[in-house]
Amino acid sequence: MSTIKVNNIQSRTGNAINFTSGDTITIPSGATFTNNGTATGFGGGKIGQVIQSSYSTAVTLNTSSFVDSGLTASITPSATSSKILVSVVQSIYLDGGGAGITLRVVRDSTTVFTQPVNYARYQPSSSNDRIFYPIEYLDSPSSTSAITYKTQGICAFNTGKVQHDSITSTITLMEVLA
Repeated sequence: MSTIKVNNIQSRTGNAINFTSGDTITIPSGATFTNNGTATGFGGGKIGQVIQSSYSTAVTLNTSSFVDSGLTASITPSATSSKILVSVVQSIYLDGGGAGITLRVVRDSTTVFTQPVNYARYQPSSSNDRIFYPIEYLDSPSSTSAITYKTQGICAFNTGKVQHDSITSTITLMEVLA
């Protein structure tokens, strides 16, 4: 193996330095790679875009089927390899005397996350309870079309609401680049 020691590499013509397809460029441990310009295709896990939406109108849930909470946001991924980090802070109100709410996240018409326990919150006593319930979910939609995410809820017993008393819920969508 030969070693070439230089301080700068400049293209002979144009602005690009090209490598042959299949070549591997290795940056050793401890080395720093600094980008002082616009670079595409480096690394992964960088946030490409952030979309946030909020909703503060009360929605009463029922005990027979999931109901849209009104909390929704749309994002258009820049690549099919991108992931979408869905971050929700859902306002929940439980009417006492035994009330339980289950939440889920829906991408377009497909359920992508349902909380792993029976209830986001269960209020067994006769008192009321207001809480904020967080959801974090990393989705792999494999799409470059506009995607809409929303939350839905169902009440197991008695009555429950989301965004009760105009308390705001939020949903944040972050495109994680591959």
